[in-house]
Amino acid sequence: MLYESANAKINLFLDVTGRRPDGYHTLHSCMQTVGLSDTVSAEILPPKDGRSIRLTCSDSALPCDEKNLAWRAAALFMDETDTVYDLRLHIDKRIPLSAGLGGGSADAAAVLRLLNKNLDKPLSEERLCAIGARLGADVPFCITGGTCRCEGIGDILEPVKTRPDYTVLVAKDGEGVSTPEAFSLLDAKYGNFSDYRSHDTAAIYAALAGGDVRALADCVYNIFEDVILPIRPKARELKEFMEAHGAVCTLMSGSGPSVFGIYTSDARAEVCAATLRQKGIFAVACRTT
Repeated sequence: MLYESANAKINLFLDVTGRRPDGYHTLHSCMQTVGLSDTVSAEILPPKDGRSIRLTCSDSALPCDEKNLAWRAAALFMDETDTVYDLRLHIDKRIPLSAGLGGGSADAAAVLRLLNKNLDKPLSEERLCAIGARLGADVPFCITGGTCRCEGIGDILEPVKTRPDYTVLVAKDGEGVSTPEAFSLLDAKYGNFSDYRSHDTAAIYAALAGGDVRALADCVYNIFEDVILPIRPKARELKEFMEAHGAVCTLMSGSGPSVFGIYTSDARAEVCAATLRQKGIFAVACRTT
């Protein structure tokens, strides 16, 4: 059996820079992988009767057919490499669904990396990212990981130097948010971004380069908070709870409703996570990766 980690992502910065004629939004995001992760396992077998992809998952709420990004990633990989295999994939799910943490994108990226590594690396990372972009805007970043400046529709990536790593508490409480719904709310609020002026980003990259967590706290931003926090009060309550329990700053990730807090103390993050779990709320303290 072959294994690959599928790390969740958070958005330290997320703003819309425009809306294309085809309806896609262009973004500027500073994305960061964290230690919270799913595990993708695979058996790569010779085909018995043509190409076959069988996917199972520890979470019964996740579809295990072509609706799943990991399944589609496997199919696209075989298409791009003109190969035929009997693939048996399994996802051990730890990243919550519909949370703004890129769980589905991370799983798809893990499938692409796993197949490429174990089939003599027929594709460059650039080609893997091109495949990933066809699956979803966050997939190229999830292939590379680390800290990245992401622009376009998520397909323009630039690694960001940052020091040191830091502790993050990731939590989700309540109903998920669909990304199309979230963008529709933004379009309504900002007039389809016809004359929207995006926020300056210089400060956040300076804070990351200097390793100053408190300076970073003054720079984090997510435009989706404008439209999601009013309709997902539990996300707002999570932010307030973390701030009252030692977080230097808090922010919603992606289109939400998950929230993360940045901590300078591992112990404080762990205590806050344990308290939230006692309340029945998903909460994990982890490090950036």
